[in-house]
Amino acid sequence: MKRVIFTTLAVLLFLAGASLLLYPHARSLMSEYENGQEISRFQDEKLRIEQGSGQEGSTGTDYGGLLQQMQEYNASIYENGQSGLVDAWSYEQNPFDLQASGLPDDMVGYITIDAMNLRMPLYVGASRENMLKGAVVLGQTSMPIGGENTNCVIAAHRGNGGIPMFREIEVLQAGDKVEITNLWETIEYQVEKCIVIEPDDVDAVKILPGEDMVTLITCHPYPQNYQRYVVYCKRAGEGQADGDEELQARLGDGLPYESSEEDIRTEQMLNLIALGGLLTVFLLAVIFLFTRRKKKKRKRKRRDR
Repeated sequence: MKRVIFTTLAVLLFLAGASLLLYPHARSLMSEYENGQEISRFQDEKLRIEQGSGQEGSTGTDYGGLLQQMQEYNASIYENGQSGLVDAWSYEQNPFDLQASGLPDDMVGYITIDAMNLRMPLYVGASRENMLKGAVVLGQTSMPIGGENTNCVIAAHRGNGGIPMFREIEVLQAGDKVEITNLWETIEYQVEKCIVIEPDDVDAVKILPGEDMVTLITCHPYPQNYQRYVVYCKRAGEGQADGDEELQARLGDGLPYESSEEDIRTEQMLNLIALGGLLTVFLLAVIFLFTRRKKKKRKRKRRDR
């Protein structure tokens, strides 16, 4: 009886440990699948607009009117100096009501960064719910449609319960491509500069006159998160292969900081070691039980003789 209890407890402990170690991997795979489904649905809607007449989507929504509203919104926040931008990382801002425009889940497009092996849905409004699902456009920053005098500030968590999100943002270097796909087009941007700022440094993420930009922002350092890591990107075009030195000078140098890449790699290595150790224990337990069963069979055969 004691042996049965001991074996049961050992199995339960093993399953609990396996669940803890495999949970982040499972969440990451599930998130990747869900993101793929959301992006596929968005691409279908985009295709309907492209193949249909005018700018009408599957729900009868006038997306041409939505585009005009976004353009007017971008012009408005530039003209008023983005007066409502009070924090470079605000969870509660909801600058544009997409639900009233026929997009029920606030998804305005998706972001693709090959250097990070990342493709994520892009939502308007940095609510907690939206940030758990993907990347978000911060309030009082430009809608992701491009244009002169715009800077779309896109935020995402530096990893969330096993889901990478912007965890690998430090791999980005000047010249890397960042693509924003909205309902009307895919816009390509080029990384210009990476810096670290204080969370309340709103001036660092404001629109620069004459520029067409996307700015990526996430927490830093990993996993303490008391600063913000910022990646400035400019609309790609002719003559941009070597970067824009004038723009880089206008962006400033940010704060001194230490890279989090080593901490991230160490965490991943420890997780792999722990997972490998768990699998080793499991295999040893299987071998032990198999060997023990074979020994018992041999003893029975000897007794039967």
